[in-house]
Formats: sequence, C-alpha cells, structure tokens
Amino acid sequence: MLKLQINPQRLDGSWTWNGNRLESGRSWIEPLAHPALDCLTVADRSTGATFVTVRELLPDREDHGRRAVVELPTDGYHRLLDEARQWPLDFATVETTRTGQVSLTAGTHGTAPVYLAANDGILHGSWNMADAARHLPTVILDVVETTRLLALWFRYTHRTSFTGLYRLTERATATFDGGSLSFQMPEAARHSTARRLRPDSDVLAAYEELLNGVLDRHVFDPDTTTAHLSGGMDSAVTGTHASLRYPGRILASAMLLPGPGGVQQRRRRQEMIRRAQFRADVTTDADALAPLHSTGRRALGGFVNPYEESYHEATAALVEALTAHGVRTVITGIGGDEMLALTPTEAPHLPVGPAHLTTPWLGPVAREVLHDAEAGTAPPTVVNEMTLLALASAAPLLLDAGIWPIHPFADPAMIRFGEWLPRDWRSDKTLHRRRLTHLGLSDDVVRPRLPENFTHVMHKALREHIPAHADRILKDGSPLIDAKLIDPDTFAETVRRIRVGTILETDDRLADVIAADLAARNARS
Repeated sequence: MLKLQINPQRLDGSWTWNGNRLESGRSWIEPLAHPALDCLTVADRSTGATFVTVRELLPDREDHGRRAVVELPTDGYHRLLDEARQWPLDFATVETTRTGQVSLTAGTHGTAPVYLAANDGILHGSWNMADAARHLPTVILDVVETTRLLALWFRYTHRTSFTGLYRLTERATATFDGGSLSFQMPEAARHSTARRLRPDSDVLAAYEELLNGVLDRHVFDPDTTTAHLSGGMDSAVTGTHASLRYPGRILASAMLLPGPGGVQQRRRRQEMIRRAQFRADVTTDADALAPLHSTGRRALGGFVNPYEESYHEATAALVEALTAHGVRTVITGIGGDEMLALTPTEAPHLPVGPAHLTTPWLGPVAREVLHDAEAGTAPPTVVNEMTLLALASAAPLLLDAGIWPIHPFADPAMIRFGEWLPRDWRSDKTLHRRRLTHLGLSDDVVRPRLPENFTHVMHKALREHIPAHADRILKDGSPLIDAKLIDPDTFAETVRRIRVGTILETDDRLADVIAADLAARNARS
C-alpha cells in the first residue's frame, strides 16, 4: 500500500506533500492513490519524531488526511501512534526520528506487504518486489527460501528468495539506522477451537450477517467494483453476496478454462450471474495465455516475481481488461480454503511441502536444506499463513493497476467464525455449499460434476512454452544450477520425457524452476 525511499541520517526534519507523495530532503513516502486508502502524517513538536500511516479507511472515519501534516505535543503524538498501530483494517506505519532511525510496522491483514532492501545508507520499500530488488547491491539467491519455493515447502517468513530483500510480515517491525536492517517479530497469535452449536442456532443467518459486516467495514464504490467469480466455492460465496447487496452494479470477472471443465464453468457462472444480478461479465481466456507464453512479460525479459502465481500471463490480461472497465476494487475468495480447513487433529496430514520427495531434479544442496526448512519462519499469524502468501502473490499486479483488493475470508472475524464452527460445517466446505443452496442455486453450481482447474492450461505450457526456457537453462547455465539447487541431468531428463509426450502430475513444478531462474536473471532489470 506504499512505496518509500528513506535515508534516515539525512532527513531535513519535516515531511511535506509534493504532488502524490511526502518528501523530506531526498527521502519520500508514496501511498497508493486509491479512494479506500488514507495517509496521515503526525509530528512530535518536542522530539522531532514523525510517523506516517497509510491505512485502509473505515466507512465511518473517512478522515481524508492525505495532505495533512499534524504537529502535536509528545503525549498526543504517542496516543495517535498507538491508535495507528492498532488500526482494525490493513495499514503500514513508518516512524522516523532525529537520531537517524526509521521503523516500519505492518498490520494483521497482509493485504499488500512491503518489500524492503537497504543499500548505501538508504532504505527502499514497495508493494512491488521489483522496485526493491533493483536496489540490491548484488543478486544472491537465498538458498533456504529458494529451496522452499522449488519444493513447494511454503512458509511465511520475512526472508525472500534474494539475500538482502525482505518482506515485512504481519505485525512485525523493521528498523533501519542507515547501516543494518533488523526485524522485531510479534507474539504468536492465539486461535480458537470448534464449539458446540446451541439447538436453536441458525448458522446460515449468522454467516450472512457476518458477510454483511465484513463488507460494511470497507470503503468501495459498487459501480467500480468487480467480484472474482471463478466458479469455485469461495469466490461464488463472496461474489454472489456482494452482487446481491448491490444488484445490477457489480461486475463479475474470471479467467475461463478450456475443455469440458470450461464448458461447465461457463454454464455455472452464468447461473450465478443471473441469480445474483451482476451488471456484466469480464473474462479472459486462460488457455490463450498459458504460463510463460512467449508474449508475456516473463518471457520477454521483465522482472519476474518468484512469488506471483504460475498463471501470471492470463491474470495480467484480466487485470488489464478490468482497468479498461474502470475497476478500482476487487472482491476475492482468497482464504476460503483456510477458513474452513480441518485441524491436524481432525484430519491428520503432512504439511504443505512433501512434494520434494517426488521432485527428482532437486539438487544436493536443496535436499540438504530441506532438513531445516522450518528455520526463520514467522510466529503463528492472525490470518492463516497460506492465506497471507496468497494475498502477497495477488497484490502487486492489482496495486500496480490502481486496484485495491478486499478479501472477506481473510478478515479476522471471519477466521474466528470458521474456527468456532463444528467439523461437519467445515468438512467438504459444507458452509459454502449450504449458503449457495440457500440462495436457490442449482446442484450444478453447488456440486459440479467435473473438476475445474488449470491442469490443461499448465500442460499446454509444458508442451509449448516451458521446454524452450529449460533448453536455455541447460545451454547457458543458471544460478539455480550453480547453487546446486537443481540437478541438471535429472532436469534435462524430465524435459526430454515431456517432449516425447509423457507429462506427469508433478511436472507443473518446472514452471517454478523457470520463474526462479528468470527472477535471478532479471532481478535488477
């Protein structure tokens, strides 16, 4: 939600607005220009300390303080700073002192995390990883985090795939004094367990009330809002609910799938669009822009964020189409899986990541690193760590287009509601399915017969686009090979097998190899 460049040793003592950003000497802080966000600047007239908070507005507190720089006595300054750090929606707070120190604190929501890099006494930060990566003095792979990405051993941490480039995780504080960048992590978040329902409980009524409450906490204009309506249970619930609240005003949007699953997806979406009275539908063809397509930014040499979703090309086309329709807000279903997830006690399972056991091309260093892959992770979070990673993946593309996302299932109140539900309401997404049935949607929508996923699209990429990138790696070398994170012989054998037409379920991980390689090659482009 913000970008910054701060030299804490050379601040001129005050912040002033200049166009769309705050400036102090050659330092600056630029919030995302969006109607849902505000920026408040407060100075302590006694000590010279200043804090800037960029935050998501509450509907009943539309302060519009973007261009205000308020000076207060020390007690008033600290009162507002404490309030800023307890803001109920998403925020990022930057505090500077006359002693040459800058601190950044993030909120609980993780909607658009800030990436940080320090170089030559200057702290650089942005919601877009590319902006920060350009300021790395050298591009060195972080072996542990890159291995996690390659092995699908996803963990929430302030480390990224590049040494010296960090993600400000939820409730954490990063401090920079012109030399070193340090992190203070929060206490572990506390969570609830399932409860028994009272005999007269109306779960669906409570769920509808909660969905209303979550939307009411956000500032958005329905006429410039889209609801992502992929056809999945999560987006179906949030999308139909939003459109029914504002009939004829919300746009539906999605990437459309190929094949029989795509035919079913289109039919199911049209039923939801009619029932929920969406204004119109904006779509792109996922198959036409398969991962690493030759016309996409990643193939053409632009910066590659190794954390962005595999289907970046089709997603980027959809975002561009939404921008052309004047969209400024998107409502998603991200977090729906985690909200209704069974606990390890209810459904014991291996953690996300055991795929490394069936990934033959991992190199010796990667296999060794995986023995200690849990090191350096963030403490338990308010929002599920997998949800936070998904939010971080989605944010840069949206914010670069001037679109702010709303994720109802990532709201702490919604998360607590899910935790309290008995197992039979969470298992098989029963809550979501009953909600859609209650809206009068058919069994075709509630229990689709065919799976709707991107397998066909990824297989097209494996046949048509990924082999060329793999050939370049094998011919020209790669930082991943140099670091012994992938084994070139088994990697080459996998590519040969794909070329003769044998594609395994786990071969989609090759897209992550290509993305990690391109990220290292283009980090400072």
